Amino acid sequence: MSAPTIPKLTNLRKGARGGARGGLSGRLSQVDKDAVVRSTDSDAASSRISAVEADYLDDPFAKHLTGESWQKRLPLMNRGTYVRTTALDRIVDTFLSSTEGHKQIISLGAGSDTRYFRLKRDKKHDNFSYHELDFEENNKTKIGRLRTPQCLDTIKALCDVNLDDAGTYESELLSSEYSIHSIDLRKLPEKLDWLDGNTPTLLISECCLIYLSPDEADSVLSYFSSMLAAVPTAIAIYEPFRPNDPFGKTMIRNLTTRGIVLQTIEKYADPKSQQQRLADRNFTARVADTHFIWSNWIAETEQERIDKLEWMDEVEEFVLLAKHYCVAWGWRNYQDDVTWQALPSPA
Repeated sequence: MSAPTIPKLTNLRKGARGGARGGLSGRLSQVDKDAVVRSTDSDAASSRISAVEADYLDDPFAKHLTGESWQKRLPLMNRGTYVRTTALDRIVDTFLSSTEGHKQIISLGAGSDTRYFRLKRDKKHDNFSYHELDFEENNKTKIGRLRTPQCLDTIKALCDVNLDDAGTYESELLSSEYSIHSIDLRKLPEKLDWLDGNTPTLLISECCLIYLSPDEADSVLSYFSSMLAAVPTAIAIYEPFRPNDPFGKTMIRNLTTRGIVLQTIEKYADPKSQQQRLADRNFTARVADTHFIWSNWIAETEQERIDKLEWMDEVEEFVLLAKHYCVAWGWRNYQDDVTWQALPSPA
């Protein structure tokens, strides 16, 4: 989320007024609502490049997949982006280390995400395929940026990945290792031709499912769960939660004024409900807010490095903000789940 969505502590101390419903979102058509949701990828890309430029993250691909217009974020936002990225990277690493043989990763609403290219650059894992799913319009933008000479040169130099031979269409890119698929998750087909139901799979929702209705979001999880019922499968979800305290109410109201509606946040408002939706699909499930992750997943030496990057006088606000975002992860069908059990989680 971009900086304007952060509730001010002064507002919280005075007490939040107004509900989370209504506002601009109530006056938008479905087409307009979809456009607002698609635009959140620009926020994410801007946040990523801001964190990269401030040395929180090492991501040489971000500048190529971000538009020319981006805004420097507040230090607490840069730290939030760092924790979000680091947490999901660790889950991805756990998944890729958890079994032998070929694996696949499916990223829902991937937008301008750079994770595939960072994985290829780091050369820690091989023998996996990576699938990104998003709206056609977002994919057109990403593919156009991937095709620029500067981006192609960076990818070739750092990743040993050649996209020249990939089957590329205006809004899709298809190759044996990396593909971008245009799809509306609300209208999943009976079968996805590219989905291998016999391959261990990680499903990632990074602020994606929360924009669907509860029924639609549940249907997406059930769809992939059923398609992958017989193989080792993992899932990682990152999204806001805890909407019902003063900070959460103010956060939601700020988003609503921009036409952004977090449709599942009431149903999955706390750790228990976040964990239960994965358990209902037979996953061993864990949930942690990003303040817990900052405190327990990030090494002390790395915390010290981050602390030195920027002076952050909004420490109290960062703690509040971090407690209103969560990572929910789960796994199933693993004969040995030691690697998964090693991820710290609240008691």
